[in-house]
Amino acid sequence: MDQVKKKTLPAALLRYLIPALAVCTAGNLLIELAFTYLRIWYTSLYVYFPPDGAVGAFSGGGWVYPFLRFGNIVLIPLWSTLCFWTAVQIYSRREIEEPVRILTEASDKILNDDLDFKVESKTENELGGLCDSFENMRRNLYDSNYSLWKALEERKRLNAAFSHDLRTPITVLNGYMELMQQCGGNLSPEKREEILAKMAGQIDRLKNYTEKMSSVHKLEDIIPDVRKVTFGHICEQISENGGLLCGADIFRFTCEGDPEQVIQTDPELLTEIFLNLAANAQHYTNTCVRCRAAADREKLRLTVSDDGSGFSEEAIRKAWKPFYRDENEEDRNHFGLGLYICWLLSRKLGGGITIENGPEGGGMVTAEIVSQMNPGSL
Repeated sequence: MDQVKKKTLPAALLRYLIPALAVCTAGNLLIELAFTYLRIWYTSLYVYFPPDGAVGAFSGGGWVYPFLRFGNIVLIPLWSTLCFWTAVQIYSRREIEEPVRILTEASDKILNDDLDFKVESKTENELGGLCDSFENMRRNLYDSNYSLWKALEERKRLNAAFSHDLRTPITVLNGYMELMQQCGGNLSPEKREEILAKMAGQIDRLKNYTEKMSSVHKLEDIIPDVRKVTFGHICEQISENGGLLCGADIFRFTCEGDPEQVIQTDPELLTEIFLNLAANAQHYTNTCVRCRAAADREKLRLTVSDDGSGFSEEAIRKAWKPFYRDENEEDRNHFGLGLYICWLLSRKLGGGITIENGPEGGGMVTAEIVSQMNPGSL
């Protein structure tokens, strides 16, 4: 409670009674003086005193003289009562009724789960202090509810992101299955073993990513599992996954850098970044999806572009935000999480993403990963 709120209700009452007493006293003096003056004036008009000193004779006036003689006896108590009654009414309205009204309204709003208000009272007594306590309680409830809402929204966002990311490895696995079904008995045992090994690799990657996501309460809690991997291996995985996800006739991939260069990064998170970029580009492309991987001694860059309509000016600024959807978006199944996941995971790996339109039209997104890159082999 604020230190200013120290005045008690009795002390507050004195603040009103003392001025009322002063006004009452001044009014009573004025009444007494007025009646004394009027009696003297009225006596000089209607009372006759003979020259021989006999008793004066009253010469008229009816009820006026008795009123002037005894009226002050009645008016002084009435004026005193009026002064103190008015003081008590003002005291009650300002010091009691106003804070009680504020507290009643605050209680009703809290019962209706409306915490977007502020309890303010100008009174400086116990009820004013109670208003301050209500305000502290409201603020704590608001903060608690806001924190709970943020946690629920974060859980919702995490679940949506997890559901979003499950679709791409499933698509890749379906690609392998379709390949095996199309080839049928024409597959050699070696080729079959190779495809099964790649499917097992996708399953392991999906398992590791699932365990990583299930161990966090929000996306920002993801901790990269940094391991050594060659740039050539990364390019191989990108080429293979991109062809299966987008289709071999749509996906175009170029690689710039030393294949034997060692990169220290989290392969699962790096793959998730690429798959989200590729899936987003496939969603908007007309004929092809292009990907370029480039590595130097400090950074790895993945650039994915499409030949669609490109990003609007608003999308260039906001497309990386969670659940962003263009106002012209028709696909209700598009969550608006792909670029946000890329942005978040790229930051986890020491980089970020750049959203722009390509020189020949279409959208282009570059994910930059900061890593220690040294020549050599694993």
